[in-house]
Amino acid sequence: MKHWKLCSSAVLAIVLQIILVLLPDPGRAMTMDQFLSSLDMIRNGCAPKFKLDMEDLNRLRVGDFNMQPSQDLMCYTKCVSLMAGTVNKKGEFNAAKALAQLPHLVPTEMMEVSRRSVEACRDTHKGFKESCERVFQTAKCLADNGEGKFMWP
Repeated sequence: MKHWKLCSSAVLAIVLQIILVLLPDPGRAMTMDQFLSSLDMIRNGCAPKFKLDMEDLNRLRVGDFNMQPSQDLMCYTKCVSLMAGTVNKKGEFNAAKALAQLPHLVPTEMMEVSRRSVEACRDTHKGFKESCERVFQTAKCLADNGEGKFMWP
């Protein structure tokens, strides 16, 4: 399945603009309320493009990736990551870019654990060939290293 092609640059630009509007000051991380709103916006941008079970999406929201994922669910994680700008179309995770974007993607109280997770998972994608599975497994690694604070759109 090549659902990931549906994640257009126009949608990415709109989501990033909305996230930037939510930030009160470019020098500060977003609040938890802003973070939760951005998760909903990103979910709403990607979820309709795939056949997904709401129960699976809700499990991802709280960092529970311990499931046998469908191809659609794995490609959903790719769509989300493409919107965040942390992977390329091949599903390769760019840890340097993710680290640079953390102040714009997560609230202050999640910053340090997020940095540690990115560092721990920087090469996870290399163990998988298929692009959507690469992203799903990287996201799973981030959740596993998120010290109970990881959340996904």
